[in-house]
Amino acid sequence: MAKEDSSFPDLLKKYQPYLSLSPDYFKVFSELITNIIYKDNDNSFSLQYKLYYGIIASSNIGTRILIEDFKKKFLLYGGDTSWVTQGINNEKIPKHIKGFAKMSEILVHKPWIIHSAHFAEFDNGLTFFLFQSAIILTTIHRFATIISVLNIFFDKDNSNNELNKENEKLKEKYILNPIEYENFDSHNDKYLYTEDFEWKTNAKYFFSDYAEKEMDFLEKELKYLDNLSNEQINEDNIFFKKNAVEHYVGIILGINDREYDYHNTNKILSIRLKTLIKKIACFPEKLYEERLSELLEILDKNNLVRLILLVTAIKQKICLTFFAKAFDDFSSNKKNFNYNKSELEEYSDK
Repeated sequence: MAKEDSSFPDLLKKYQPYLSLSPDYFKVFSELITNIIYKDNDNSFSLQYKLYYGIIASSNIGTRILIEDFKKKFLLYGGDTSWVTQGINNEKIPKHIKGFAKMSEILVHKPWIIHSAHFAEFDNGLTFFLFQSAIILTTIHRFATIISVLNIFFDKDNSNNELNKENEKLKEKYILNPIEYENFDSHNDKYLYTEDFEWKTNAKYFFSDYAEKEMDFLEKELKYLDNLSNEQINEDNIFFKKNAVEHYVGIILGINDREYDYHNTNKILSIRLKTLIKKIACFPEKLYEERLSELLEILDKNNLVRLILLVTAIKQKICLTFFAKAFDDFSSNKKNFNYNKSELEEYSDK
C-alpha cells in the first residue's frame, strides 16, 4: 500500500479563502477530495489507478494544474512512465482502465447516453471497481471544474487563456473517443424521469452498497453543502435560487421532474445566469475562456463560488444517477455480474 500523500493540502492553500463558505466547509471539502482521490483507502483499488484516473479526468476538463499534479504524483508513487509519455493508447494499460477513460468523457459531456451496453466491456465480478471508479472520476471532474473557475480569480490579465490552449494537445493523449456536449433533444433523446429513478431514492443506494467508503465522504460533503444552502436563504445569496438551478441543470442533462414547473427557471434565473450555469455544467473545458470582469457582472465572487459548488454537486449526482440506472438495467439482464473482491484484487495487482 502506498503511503498517504500529505503534500496534497498545499494544492488547495491558495483556494482556501474562496472555499471557506463556513468555518467547517473547507475541511469537509478537503476530506472529500483527499480521501476519494489521493488516499490508498484499501488494497483493492490501487493509488496508482486513482492517480491515473486523475490524469484522465482532469484532461477531460482541461485543468492544467491538476493534469501536471496527477502526472507528478502518479510517477512518484511508482506509476509506469510509459502510461504518461504514451498516453491512454499504451498497450500496457488494462482494458478496464481504458473502458473508464471512455466513460469519463461521456460523464463530462453526455451522461444521459450511458446505457447497459457500456458495462458489457467490463469483465464479470468488477461491480465494486465500477462504482468506485464512477465516484472517483466524477469527483475529479467536479474538483477540476471548480479549480478552473477559481484560477480565473488569480488570472487578471487572462494569461490563463493562453496557458490552457496548450491543454488541447496535452489532453489528446489521455482521452479516448472525444465527444462534445450537444443540446439534449427530447425528440431523439430519452429523459430519465425522477419518478422512475432518481438520486435520493435509487441511485445513491447502489453506491452505498458497492462503494461504501467513498459514499461516506461524498454524502457528508453533499449533506453539508445542502444544509449550508438551506441556512443561507436571503435573496442576495445564489443558494436562494437552488431549486431553480437544480432543475435547470437537470433538464439540460436529461433529468425531468414532472412535478416541477420549468417555466419557473425563466422567471428566477436570468439569461446570463443560465448561460453561465450551462457552461459550468456542459462546457467545463471552456471555462478558461471566461474573464473575471465579465463574470462579476453576473455574480459577486462569493456567489460565483457558491454557484460553482452548487452546479458541480448537482451534476455529479446526475452523472452517478445515470450510471446507476444503466448498471441496474444491465445487471437485471445479466445475473452473474456480481461483486467478486478476489477477482478485483487480481486486477489491482496487474
